[in-house]
This record gives sequence, structure tokens and C-alpha cells, in this order.
Amino acid sequence: MKNNVSSGLAAKFERDGFVIIPDLISAEECDTLKTEARRVLDTFNQPGASVHLHMAATSPVFRALAEDPRVVGALREVMPHGVMFLSDKIVYKSPDKTFPTPWHIDCFYWRNTRPKLSVWIPLDDAAAENGTLTVVPGSHRKDWKMVKMGLPSGDFVNEISDADWRDGDIVTCNIKRGTGIIFSDRLVHGSTSNTAGKDRYAIISTYHAPAPDEPFDLDFPVRKVLVPAS
Repeated sequence: MKNNVSSGLAAKFERDGFVIIPDLISAEECDTLKTEARRVLDTFNQPGASVHLHMAATSPVFRALAEDPRVVGALREVMPHGVMFLSDKIVYKSPDKTFPTPWHIDCFYWRNTRPKLSVWIPLDDAAAENGTLTVVPGSHRKDWKMVKMGLPSGDFVNEISDADWRDGDIVTCNIKRGTGIIFSDRLVHGSTSNTAGKDRYAIISTYHAPAPDEPFDLDFPVRKVLVPAS
């Protein structure tokens, strides 16, 4: 099993609010996960929805990914106080879902709870033309305001209203499938439009340091301590 965690990962995460880990999982694993994601979406999802929550609660395949030693090993580099899995979701962009995901910060959706971070893994090669992740490095160090806007699908209902960065500050993550991006829940991020006319799948898994349950946690049935608090 390869270890793709580089030295200095914690410092990069502290500075930028995100880190990119190439080849976190293999192309063959991406194929298996994509097939399983399609099965889950076809079985449980509402027609037209582009997000499906609780993949690990629905699928043993995704539960194994959430607890995979390669993922946990990378998380340990940036989470010195232990690692606890909270939840995951599949984000699916089809050829008829061309809209970009608006700029947002995840902590807005779980206000007044402990800090969290997420691991974003595309199951298809991700580039500007098919809706890849976009981030604003260093934006996790500022407080942001969100206003009610939303996508046509209703999947996102808020976006950042006080953007003060320049286009040159944005990083468009052109990455191979199986690459992992770990990012803070305070990092400003979104996605590009999907104009490629192809599907694009990504799995997003969320973690926090082990601690007694908060009321928010109780909505997530398969949360689990993976690395005990130090």
C-alpha cells in the first residue's frame, strides 16, 4: 500500500486550509466506487438530486472507504488530536447539471458545533470543464457571511455574499481521479460548471476530533472514532 502523505502536510494545511494528496486511491477502486454510487443513487435518491447523504450508512463499500488506512493516515497528519468519522455524501454532476456550485463554507451548515474537515475524492478525472473543486487558499482564516441564494436543484441554498478575493487567488483543482483533497470547514470553496457533457462523481467524507456527542452529531448514525484522542 503506497503512502502518499508528504512531509510538511500539517504546515500546508494550516497555511492554505487545504492539501492535495495524489493517488490516494487507485483508478480501479474509483471504478468500483462509481458503480456502487450509481446503484445507491438509483435505489434511494430523489429524481434530479445531485447530492446523496449518508453513503457509509447505506453502502459497506463507502463505509470501508471512510475508514481506509490511507485516508486515515493522511488525516492523522493534520488532525493531531485524533480522528472521528462523522458522515459522507456523493456529489454527482450529470451532463444536464451544468451549473457551478456557489462559493460557500461548510461550517455555515453546522454552526455552533466543533471544527470539522472533509476529504474530497473525485471518482472521475476532475477538471475545469467538468465541475471540479475550486478553492480560495487561506480563506479559512477569515469570517464570511452567507446569504440565501441557491442552485436550481435546491441542493445549495446559501452562498458567500462578501467575496473580496481576486480571480488570481482561486485555485481550480485539475486532478486525476482518486486524488484526495483535505480541506477545512472554514475554507471558501465551490465548483466550476460542468460543460463537458459527461458524468462526474465525487465522494466527500467529513471528520472531526473525537469528543462527546453534540446534538448535531446524532443525525449521523455511523459516526466512529478511528484514531483515539491523544
